[in-house]
Amino acid sequence: MAEKTIKSKIKEAASHTLIYGLGSVLQTALGFILIPLYTRYYSTDMYGTLALITICGSLAGTVFYLGASSALSRSYFDYEGGIERKKVISTSLYLSLIGACAQILLGFLFKEKLSLLLFNTDAYALHIFIILISSALTFLNNLFYILLRFERKSKQVVIMNLISLVTSVGLITSFLIILKLGVMAPILGQFINQLLLFGILFYLTKESFVFAYSKPELKIQLQFGLPTIFVGLSGSLLTTIDRFLLNKFCTLNDVGVYSLGFLLGTSINVLFIAPFGQIWAPMRMEYRKDENAKDLYKLMLTYYFIIGLFVTIGVSIFSKEILMLISGRPEYIVAYKIVPIVMMAFLVYGVVGIIDNGIYFARKISYHAYIFWSCVVINWVLNYMLIPIFGYMAAAYSILITFSVIVGLVYIVSNRLFKIQLEHVRLAKIFISSGVILLVGINFVNSDLIKAILVKSILMIALVAFWYVFVLNSNEKTKILNLLAWRKCGV
Repeated sequence: MAEKTIKSKIKEAASHTLIYGLGSVLQTALGFILIPLYTRYYSTDMYGTLALITICGSLAGTVFYLGASSALSRSYFDYEGGIERKKVISTSLYLSLIGACAQILLGFLFKEKLSLLLFNTDAYALHIFIILISSALTFLNNLFYILLRFERKSKQVVIMNLISLVTSVGLITSFLIILKLGVMAPILGQFINQLLLFGILFYLTKESFVFAYSKPELKIQLQFGLPTIFVGLSGSLLTTIDRFLLNKFCTLNDVGVYSLGFLLGTSINVLFIAPFGQIWAPMRMEYRKDENAKDLYKLMLTYYFIIGLFVTIGVSIFSKEILMLISGRPEYIVAYKIVPIVMMAFLVYGVVGIIDNGIYFARKISYHAYIFWSCVVINWVLNYMLIPIFGYMAAAYSILITFSVIVGLVYIVSNRLFKIQLEHVRLAKIFISSGVILLVGINFVNSDLIKAILVKSILMIALVAFWYVFVLNSNEKTKILNLLAWRKCGV
């Protein structure tokens, strides 16, 4: 088969990113869609309680998935297909099932102790147990989603995400408004939804599994997957330590406000980073031996920041207006201050999936573990020292600093194994122009909502115009003009 050109590869990444972007938005949009509901029915301390319980499930899932889905992502394309590939996939499923059973059992045994540890009461023991079951089902379902993506069954992914969103919204809304289950409403709704998804996704992917497993691949997956547990856990701790320390040094009200701002800040993951990563992860493995691979990686990094910064700046400068429109209680609006910092942090962090090729190709995931755990310590120290003084704003800046350190260290280490070139001049122009627009936009204050939206829209147009004139090369401009002409003509 002839090697694809860089243009065709970028087009492939863009098209699937758009498709998976829709799927990712549907899959993770639940928290955003329900913000108006939560901020009306939950006080800030109740929202903080829900956030901490949800974090328990996320942290557990990070450990007990046993690295199976990550290992499958690395091993899938090492096999051409047939029974051997099915054994590899089945090995990942069996590992995930073992982890899920262990998580559920331990959750049952320690649910009261966890509730006492977090809230000084065992009133939330059942909540914690159900969230742990739901978390186990979630990482099993994630394995099925990975298979659908690898098989390029993007329509099925989008359809399943749509079904999941509709089901979750319906269940949670009913439990909260009609049955008045309070904090239990989203926890129970998500559990039922994940259980239904498990049955449907297993049916859709059952032909990919066999009852046998691969002994050689079991060893390979454990060697690759177990270090990813430590990496994943460190990543989860980096984004959750702040909530625990806010609960310790401040109040559940502060946890609630910060959690809302943090959630809006992570919208960059939903809108761009997650869908891009879902297609880029298999693509960089599939094309790693091509002659134009290094040029592809270089361009992909530049395009990542162009699109990512556009989304980040756009959401950030409008964050206050967004919260004014969707928030059910005025005490939540102050969360807009968190959004730009968190969005920028996650955009920076998302670069790891592009610049760590050397570590990934060489299966040196242990390097990730060393880097990430070192930064967990840095993040904990920053939060422990600064939160008692500056409150939740310290938590936001701590995550930005920590993620920046991670990217710098990953780039240095990975480049020793596989060098990635940077377009320094273009990247500098992108960052400087974005920084200017961001500072002007978030500091523009006007009581007239319409005027504020108009001014900030003009700033976004100015940013795009600057990039078009001073960042894009002539070839890229021509392609954009041709694309616009094609759309206009309706060809």
